[in-house]
Amino acid sequence: MKPNMNLSAISLAISMAALTPTTLFAAEAADKSHAKEEIEKIEVTGSRIKRADFEGVAPVTVITADDIANSGLNSISEVLQSSVANTGGSLNGESDGFTDSASSVNLRGMGANRTLVLINGRRQASFPSAAGGTSNFVDVSDIPTAAVDRIEILTGGASAIYGSDAVGGVVNIILKQRYEGAKVAAKYTDPTQGGGEQLDLSYLQGFNTDRSQTLLMLEYKKVESIQTYQRDDLYSPAYYENEDGELTWGAGPYGDASPSSWSSRITDYSKVYHDEKYVNLDEQQCSELFGDKGIYRPDYKYGCYYDKYADRGLKSAYDRVNLVLNSTYDLNDDWQIYGMINASYKESTKYKDEKGFGRSIYQDEATGALSYDKYEFEDDNRFYLARRMEEYPGPRTYDTQNTKAAISFGADGTIGDYELDLSWSSSYNKYEKQNHHMVKADALLDIVTFDPNDADPSKWYPNRQMTAEQANMLIADSTKNSDSSMHQFQAVFTGDLMELPAGTAGFATTAEWARESYEDTLDEVTMSGGLIGMGGTGGKGDRDRVAVAGEIQVPILANMTGVKSLDLSAALRYDQYLDDSNVDGATTPQVGLSYRPIEEVMIRANWGKSFRAPDMHRLYAGLTRAYGSTSYPHPTIPDEVYEDNYSSISSGNINLEEEKGEFWNLGLVANITDNADISVDWWNIELEGAVKTISTDEMLDDEAKYKQTGNYNNCDEMDIVGYLTELDDDGIENIACMRKGPINSAYEASEGIDTSFNYQFPETAVGDFKFKVAASYLIKKEYQERVDSKIEEQTETDYFPKWKGNASLSWSYQDFRATVAYFYTGEAKGTDTFTLIDSDGDEYEEDDYTDTLDAYQVVNITLAYYAPWDGKFTAGVKNLTDEMPPLYDVRNDKHNDWPFYEDDNSSYSNTGRSFFVGYSQKF
Repeated sequence: MKPNMNLSAISLAISMAALTPTTLFAAEAADKSHAKEEIEKIEVTGSRIKRADFEGVAPVTVITADDIANSGLNSISEVLQSSVANTGGSLNGESDGFTDSASSVNLRGMGANRTLVLINGRRQASFPSAAGGTSNFVDVSDIPTAAVDRIEILTGGASAIYGSDAVGGVVNIILKQRYEGAKVAAKYTDPTQGGGEQLDLSYLQGFNTDRSQTLLMLEYKKVESIQTYQRDDLYSPAYYENEDGELTWGAGPYGDASPSSWSSRITDYSKVYHDEKYVNLDEQQCSELFGDKGIYRPDYKYGCYYDKYADRGLKSAYDRVNLVLNSTYDLNDDWQIYGMINASYKESTKYKDEKGFGRSIYQDEATGALSYDKYEFEDDNRFYLARRMEEYPGPRTYDTQNTKAAISFGADGTIGDYELDLSWSSSYNKYEKQNHHMVKADALLDIVTFDPNDADPSKWYPNRQMTAEQANMLIADSTKNSDSSMHQFQAVFTGDLMELPAGTAGFATTAEWARESYEDTLDEVTMSGGLIGMGGTGGKGDRDRVAVAGEIQVPILANMTGVKSLDLSAALRYDQYLDDSNVDGATTPQVGLSYRPIEEVMIRANWGKSFRAPDMHRLYAGLTRAYGSTSYPHPTIPDEVYEDNYSSISSGNINLEEEKGEFWNLGLVANITDNADISVDWWNIELEGAVKTISTDEMLDDEAKYKQTGNYNNCDEMDIVGYLTELDDDGIENIACMRKGPINSAYEASEGIDTSFNYQFPETAVGDFKFKVAASYLIKKEYQERVDSKIEEQTETDYFPKWKGNASLSWSYQDFRATVAYFYTGEAKGTDTFTLIDSDGDEYEEDDYTDTLDAYQVVNITLAYYAPWDGKFTAGVKNLTDEMPPLYDVRNDKHNDWPFYEDDNSSYSNTGRSFFVGYSQKF
């Protein structure tokens, strides 16, 4: 715990709050006999102060329930990912690894962990399993569409209002609070390329009295998986033949994606049991072991290869149920109590290609014993085994179960002329995962033999069929059980501060206490490295936070020549973290101006600072021991590669500090006519001290900083990242051990221009028309790994598209509705290793060669008919032109890497064209 606080910052924040008992009550000079204005004031994301005008100093985009229904999109995660502010890498339910079927939103490309996601203005527990094993985020894949009233997206920093995480922006999902009667709805979506079928069922019921409103919502969603073989643009089946009838990989529409060399092969380095060093399968053996998935290429180094793509899942199958119960009760004319329960349960299945592995194994020359440790025996023979476990029964899957529950309750009312809101919220998230068809490391050593003439029936020679009994000895599951929670108490006091010549000044003060915790547990066998190719880091931790904040809105000028209004907004917040990290406290200010030369035009400017506390897992990740390997040119033998195996220790870093950001925006909003409005905003975000996990290559490239040989005896003694070296039997210096972990080092910046235009056409004899368009241009997206490294422009190197936009044209006539929605993601540039051909026709590789991905465009059409019996029929098509993700240049090495497109960009979808029909009935 770090008790010392920034007293001046606290004093300033409290002073802003303390304006209420002195100036506020003095402001009662405002004549109470005046009737209250009948102007409804609302709270908009980005400010606690209620106001009559929706537009403020910070740009906020609103997506209504009607917008969602007319978009043709199937989920809230799709809606968020289609937003022009969602750029860069975010999860879209198509990811492998730690977060199967989860989705995230990444505003301004600053990272999904730097986008604050709220439901009804309240924080939610993070997804329990960190993305990539490092970054915490809020999963948006299981928010029920039927319960959403609107989504407010604030772009840019907002830590002065909300605290940590609000670096790239804030997504506030507002759920419905009231409904008259009842409604049942069903929708079915069917992709034309196969797989991905989706069924949505929902029930909505309102229970209302003179003093209460209660809404009950139940939703069920079922989605089928999409596998690689179902998408011809991404997959070339291994059985394609060329014009000469020869079996050729990559003869289909995609190209030359290589099958896996992990079929079955042995490398006998000392030729102990074989006449050749490389022991490969012949064509008959390849077919017998792997059937149609065996690809025999005698002209290739290993002969027998394996089709690893056909069975891979591009998208998970899942079943999900949701419950939302939202209620308010008026105690009297001044006070109201409220409460909400939001719960969901989801089971998902991700199909995988059969387990394959490659591993070095050492055999004691004296006893014949086997080990993975090259230092265990005084004299040994080395073997390398690569094998695909095709004999395992049934398909290989990753199965997950995700349970969420959130409850909030509170009371809001008036004290004199001021409003007080007291609330408590708790959310809980549990994630369980089972990775099937793993290989027990110890069991493999017990049954494997590299001698093809070994007569022991219990032994298995890998280039031959494995028995069912042997498969059962090797097969295992790797399990993960993770949970997270968030508890928060919040008090918000708001109202009018004082009457000024230009109008009424408003204020808001906030006090918060919060506790967040997480626990990420892997089974003991996985944690200890007992499963080949599986690892991970468990962790457990919690932290408390207290915060005070003040916000004011002051009218400076009004109703003057050239000035309809000039308003100042200012906010200050102090967050104190009560844990063992180096975060301590964070002070975040924000200042904004809004100027209206006339009523219809507003010019706005906003500046502030933001921060983000380190991810819980990066602070509290447990100790993980594993083995790593790297290779480099042999120091004494020309043209040979030296393979260096070492022990690796990874853990969290309690010494991490907060990431610190700064942002600004300058914008124009104008109502051109009663039917048309336009907005333009220029924005910039910078972040310093971003947390990253340093790689092996980075440490080896900076020997002066990370080589700790002579300073420590072993890596267990080290409390910093680095490595130790030792000399092998031949006197060659190699890595003895390496200590890995997260550090504060990176710099990120993002800058761009957003614009939007809305137009309601004049009424016509054939109906009403409405047009909307929004676009975002990314001027720059910079990233610097550490202070002494080069600043990288990610729009040139990492496939960040500079342009993103969407548009819609809606028509309504009597009981008929139609909407055409258009979504655009611009060209994206990146640099990769290319295989090129020189003037002599010889191949050579060139690093940092630029590839350009084509623009990606999707058109959705939604039709609706409102029947006289309160029924509604819907039908339409999603992705009318069957657009698939843009592919890499055939010379790009990534061209051959599954899933064959830039899956970090959540704007791309592998579903293709889908048709949908739906019906809803009100009662």
